[in-house]
Amino acid sequence: MKKYRTISGFRSMMLMVLLATTFATWGCATTLLTPNYSGLNIKPGFQIPMASEGTHSAFYQSDDLAIHYQYTKSGDSLTIAGTVSFSSGTMMNFNYVDYFNLALLIADADGKILSNHPLVSASWVNLTTSNRQVRFSRSFNISPGAALMAFTYTGQASEGGSDGGENGGGNTQFWEYPIVK
Repeated sequence: MKKYRTISGFRSMMLMVLLATTFATWGCATTLLTPNYSGLNIKPGFQIPMASEGTHSAFYQSDDLAIHYQYTKSGDSLTIAGTVSFSSGTMMNFNYVDYFNLALLIADADGKILSNHPLVSASWVNLTTSNRQVRFSRSFNISPGAALMAFTYTGQASEGGSDGGENGGGNTQFWEYPIVK
């Protein structure tokens, strides 16, 4: 009889650990990967006016990257596709982009954020090859009052070594967070 109590206790403990891990993972995923920017504002200087109905091509550049993109606005639908190229400074000093997350903020004419939409997440982009760009393509619905947009991103580039920099393992983080209260 003692044997079954131990097994049952062990199973109960394992179930509790599994449930705690699952709930913690869900909580972190919703907090870290899909932040709620609604009600905040896009910083002046980062606001990109959205053209009226139709297909439009554009270019965005920061110190970290350049984005060539094309978007089609049709009623309350937006389709956007493009290519991200990392800056020459990043490509000359690092071998890999360990992770990269790009999102699009949609705002009204006053810059108040109405929604945010993840565009692409990538990992281990090899900057030493010819295929070092990140492509994206997404479609989603937008609010009727949408008039502005802005890109926001986070990433980390590394040399691809080990031992925290002594053997080629240095890294740098980069981001653009064009959001104010």
